[in-house]
Order: sequence, then C-alpha cells, then structure tokens
Amino acid sequence: MKVVIIGNGVAGNSAVSTIREVDENIEITIISEEIFPEYSACVLPDYLAGEIKRESVFLKSLDDYLKNNVEVIFGNKVVTIDTYSKKLTLDTEKKIFYDKLIIATGGEPIIPPVEGSFRKGVFTLKSMDDVDRISNYQMEKVVVVGSGPIGAEASIALRKRGSEVWWIELLYWILPKIFDEKPSGILKKAAEEKGIKVLTGEKVVKILGEESVEGIITDKRKIKCDAVVLAIGIRPNVDLARQAGIEIGEKGGIRVNDQMMTNIKDVYACGDCVETVDSVTNHPTLILLWHNARRQGEIAGYNCVGVGKRYAGSTSVVSLNMFDTLASSIGDPAANFKDGEIKLIEKECKEFYYRMVIVDGVIVGAQSIGKVEDMGVLLPLLRKGYGLDKLKKIIENREFLLLSPWYYKINRYI
Repeated sequence: MKVVIIGNGVAGNSAVSTIREVDENIEITIISEEIFPEYSACVLPDYLAGEIKRESVFLKSLDDYLKNNVEVIFGNKVVTIDTYSKKLTLDTEKKIFYDKLIIATGGEPIIPPVEGSFRKGVFTLKSMDDVDRISNYQMEKVVVVGSGPIGAEASIALRKRGSEVWWIELLYWILPKIFDEKPSGILKKAAEEKGIKVLTGEKVVKILGEESVEGIITDKRKIKCDAVVLAIGIRPNVDLARQAGIEIGEKGGIRVNDQMMTNIKDVYACGDCVETVDSVTNHPTLILLWHNARRQGEIAGYNCVGVGKRYAGSTSVVSLNMFDTLASSIGDPAANFKDGEIKLIEKECKEFYYRMVIVDGVIVGAQSIGKVEDMGVLLPLLRKGYGLDKLKKIIENREFLLLSPWYYKINRYI
C-alpha cells in the first residue's frame, strides 16, 4: 500500500510517525512546496528574535526521512487531485499515484483588502521563508497589524531585535479571541513597558509608499514606518481540496469526521486545513494550533492504515511570554459567549491574575497571567464538561490523579 501526504508540517509528520508505528513497510511519500525538512513553527519568533540558532528550529534532517523509509518531494506543488484514478499532478507535470491520501496543506496568512498590502516591505510571519525575508530587510520602525498570537510574537521578536514597534488591533483589546479585557490589559501594560506602542480600536486603511513601505494610515492617524507585518489571522488552505470535490465545512476548513476522513473514500485530512469540533462547545470550529494539528495527524495516520482511532475534538490552549510576563489561556474567554448565564471566578494579587469562565454552570475556559504552570489541570475538566459542583468534589476527594491527562505542560515547545 502507498500513502501519499501533501504537506510537511506537524500534522503530516505526525501521520508518518503513527503509520510507521503500525507498519514499517508501507510506502510513504511526502510532497511539500517548501524546501525544508520539518521544523517547529512555534519557535520561529524565537529565531527571529535571535534567541535560538537556526539549527534549533528544525525537528528533522533529510537523513531522518531516509532512515524512516519515507520518500520526500520538496519544492514541488500539487496542482490537481484526481480522486477517481487516485492520481496527483505536480507543477512539474509529474504524476503520483496513491492508495490512501492525507491532505495536510496547513493554513495561509490572511491578507486584508488594504491598498498597498503587496508592497515591498510588507511581510507575514508563518514560515521559515517569512523569517528569512524579515531578517534580511532593514527595518528601524515597523507596524504589526493584528494582535492574535502571531501578532503578539511578531511584536515581541521585532522589539527584541531593536526595532521601534507599533502594534495595531482593530478590536478594543489585544489578543481578543484568547483573553478577556482585564487580563489583556495586563499584557498590554507589559508590552508598553518594553517600548511597544499599542493601539487598539484602530483600523489600518492604507499602506503608503512608492516602491517600498513608507508608512501607514489608520482611521485615526498616519504613522511613518519602513515595514509592516500583517498578522490578522490564518485561514485553512483548502483550494486544492475544493477543486478535487472534497467537502468544505461552514467555517471554511475541510470537513472531516472524528477519524479525519473526508467525504471522498481513502482521502483523509488533518492540521490547519481542516474544520473540527470544539471539545468544549461541541460546535464546528477552526482552532488552528500546533497541539491540535499533531493529534489530528496521529488520528489520520492510524485510520488510513486500518487502526480505528477517534479525535476527541479541538481545544484552544495558548501560552505566551510577554517579556517575562507569562500568560496562558485554555478554552474560550467570556467575550466569546453572547448567550447563557456567564459567571467569572477571579483571583488577583501582585504575582498573578487568574480567571475561570463558567457558562450555564459549565467550565468553558480559564486565563492566567504570571502563574501558568498549573493551568493544564483544567483541560480534562473542560473536555468533560464539568461544572463547579463536580470540580469541588474532585478537589475534596483528591481525584486529580485519576484524570488523564491530569497535567498538560503549557509552553511553546509542546
């Protein structure tokens, strides 16, 4: 049997690992547009900041693929999938046949419809190539647009490199999909204390310049700069799948079941290109995070070789180090809920801030600033839909050790 995997990120490589765990002889081919062996996208900001060496970013060498009996086709793009004849066509016109196909094409940065978005000096931060382009560009003053995790990491890294950084968010506080307004304010203060100029509730309407970036205009002001980093979000890369007749879900990702199967026989999908179910709310979702992609890849790998495994759903788990102010968030912030009875449990002191979000009696999220190492104990509670009464009982009966996993190490190197 031959398994072909489109994509060389964490999801695709996790699929390889589980397939090899089951069968050492199955033929595996990985096709990737990038020229690099597998690397950790999680540590790209650290590399950009100059805090780690280039070799530390890579998780595999080319020899590792050979030792694992995996054929690699790097620097080539799959342009069509013929699911009837089980044939892929590359941009070189080469044909690749498969018995089972795993689509792990990942996500792509969202480019806003702003005049000047494709001007020289405008960057995204998603890949090794992106980091290389930013590193090789002279930028004394840079504007980062968007304040999700990528925008935060970009702002931190560029400030550490010595650039003057302006960080702009359309909504009214930074990291709005991860943190509520109060903990977000603590992180904003930490950023500003290190010299980052944070602007919220402000929209970028134009990027200025002739040949290269010279500034930006928002709906409130004009800012001179020599570079712009667009970090407003990631969307699933589904064009190839859509052209092949593979169903796309309501959130914009490839629709899969809990075995990572698509609507086409023998075609699986995993990682940032797929739409899954939120393990807390049980609603369709796009939670495009590393740990979810890794697990999805494992599930896809097992099922494509006949080992029945099911995906329990995606969970938002984010950690951030804002210049030594540690922060973590699991589940959803209160701001994501418009209906239901919302209750907040908060604790604040000089060393840390903690918030638990409860909706209709069920724990749906938690946020912590300063003290984050024990946050993971709440993950199984969220996934099981426990309420406060159950939580109190678990604590009283010391049942945490019975939870699996009872501890989830939250850091950028998971």
